[in-house]
Amino acid sequence: MNYSDEIKPAKILSLNSLQELSESIYLTRETDNAYFSLKKPENNVNRCVFTLETSDINTKPTIRPVNCINKNKKYSSYQAFAIETKDKSKGIAIVLIKLDDPRTLYCNVRMLPLNTLNDIADREADTKVLTVNLEKANFVLKTDVTISPSNTGEAMYLTHDVDVNSISDLITSSEVVELKRELEYQGAKLIAHFSQEMLDIVLNVNSNNSNSLLFSEDYILLLPDGKLKDLLLATTIAGNIAIEIVGDNAIKDINKDWTAASSFLGYLL
Repeated sequence: MNYSDEIKPAKILSLNSLQELSESIYLTRETDNAYFSLKKPENNVNRCVFTLETSDINTKPTIRPVNCINKNKKYSSYQAFAIETKDKSKGIAIVLIKLDDPRTLYCNVRMLPLNTLNDIADREADTKVLTVNLEKANFVLKTDVTISPSNTGEAMYLTHDVDVNSISDLITSSEVVELKRELEYQGAKLIAHFSQEMLDIVLNVNSNNSNSLLFSEDYILLLPDGKLKDLLLATTIAGNIAIEIVGDNAIKDINKDWTAASSFLGYLL
């Protein structure tokens, strides 16, 4: 069995919790005028953009709830988020999360290292949040992390479906192997640590309402302010981890926008 397929503890004891990290983060929410639908203004109600700011560094990653499709495939059971390391950056991540029985959280990350959000956005799709179409991207890399509680309640994770082949023409075969290894091991471990805290957020908020555990944009946007901030921070961290690993191992000097992810993660972690 490959090590990445083995079930491992998700929590990293040496890292701060989301609550501790969020104390140094300011979350702002604005209407997302840049991605409004002109044909159907009624679809703009939930089109918003969140910005995460700190008082110590200039990096301001953004996160948007989005509807994600790929070759007419709809991720209807997932809530998707588009992560930019900074406004209009080239090199973005789409993080898809789904809560499933028995209390299993899926955190799937799609990395688009040489695309902007504008490249894949479909403003006029008939959806209440912005639709993004992965089929429009030059390259799509992926890694999927699944988190579920053990019999003792400890969050455990495994990594699967890591695929970086789409970028193989840009880097050497040894760099392809190293990039995949980084995503499978260090990247997945960090993503799992913060994703398991997302699982706690949702289960705690819904402890008395087990029928509303599935994510939706309405559910996400109605979370209590502190829980919303923690969930968006965890999702942004997951996206930035993937962006930074792909940038450091593959994109390098082709485009340097990914270095903003390094600054943000370095400040937090």
